[in-house]
Amino acid sequence: MFYLLFTFYLALACLLVPRLPFVKKSGLSPGLLFALFLLKIFAGILIGWMSQKFYPQGNDYWGLNETGWDEYKMMISNPVHFIKDIFVSQYTDGYGGFLKSTGSYWNDIRNTLITKFIGICDLLSGGNYYINSLYFNIICFLGHIALYRVFIDIYRGKKWQVITGCFLLPSTLYFTSGIHKDLVVFTLLGFFCYGLYFSMQKGYRFRYLLTIMVSFAGILLIRNFVALALIPASFAFVLSQKLKRNPLLVFASVYGGGLLLLILVSLVKPSFQPVKVVAQKQHDFLELPYATSQLETKALEPNFSSLAWNAPQALNHSLLRPYFWEPSTKFLFPLAIELFAYQLLFVFMLIKHENGISRPNAFIVMGLFLAISLLLFTGYIVPNTGSIVRYRSIYLPFLLTPILASINWKTRSGKTH
Repeated sequence: MFYLLFTFYLALACLLVPRLPFVKKSGLSPGLLFALFLLKIFAGILIGWMSQKFYPQGNDYWGLNETGWDEYKMMISNPVHFIKDIFVSQYTDGYGGFLKSTGSYWNDIRNTLITKFIGICDLLSGGNYYINSLYFNIICFLGHIALYRVFIDIYRGKKWQVITGCFLLPSTLYFTSGIHKDLVVFTLLGFFCYGLYFSMQKGYRFRYLLTIMVSFAGILLIRNFVALALIPASFAFVLSQKLKRNPLLVFASVYGGGLLLLILVSLVKPSFQPVKVVAQKQHDFLELPYATSQLETKALEPNFSSLAWNAPQALNHSLLRPYFWEPSTKFLFPLAIELFAYQLLFVFMLIKHENGISRPNAFIVMGLFLAISLLLFTGYIVPNTGSIVRYRSIYLPFLLTPILASINWKTRSGKTH
């Protein structure tokens, strides 16, 4: 029965999704949209199958789906409680601990919102993981489209480079296709960037502002540190667009000035310790059971000097690991090869960089600063490679799409590879 339902819903989605005005305005042909959409759905099936095959004792993807069935039963039996439950804190400190990693309402709400949505999906799926995965990936596909529409507006005439960066990066495609926070954050991030970019290009229209507000609120609830990282990145982007100055100079000034301000405030008011939040998050991760891909990680101290001292290690963990000769599990080996290929691609870009660009695009600089700051934060707090590759996958399009689009792919004869 579930096979028939999945086939029916998939056929319906294949018929309707390419016809959505938002999707049609991407400029991609119906055949290509169909192929990219099917690839996304297949990735959702694959990650569901892989996680159940190799971690049958329990994994986040199937665990969330099972909790969603409990939410479904609550919704059917007591719909009022189903809704009220979203707003009730079970902790003695009420709604405190916004930045805590464990034991707070805000830490729980990220899973609560996802499982509530799964419970609603169960009305049509009967709790089947793969049908729910189909629903989630229909929405996530729109996030890919949103990001594609931004990058193709910047890199016009470079369709395949942008398609590769926005749809086809293996780890991004894989990890953003499971029923998990990564899929939700990537989708919301795509819509946030779409709203922000086009509000600068076409003016502050209501639909862009609404997209920005809703997506930011969603990111804030699901993964608050990503939302916090968006604030200086977005401010610098808007400022560089308004001032029409070199984006690199504007972003360096905003980030440098922001860091200096944090240091000065912490010196004047010792109770203000932003680094303590980062150190506590790292501590919470280190308290988790030892992972097979555990990395030797220096403990952070709640001061800026410790943050600076540990920065090289954090960047090494988030940008360079796993090395392709050291994977601790078979699962990490292809991801190590993928990362090594990206590193070679970066070197190739330095050699074959396309000339003629006098000033970097402000959105590209925003993506670079956003991705590097989030990767640095990930490297600080996450002590195992298995989790790092999953977190990193969300930000890869912001790094790889500009690299792919900046390479001169033409041969000496003038033909494109």
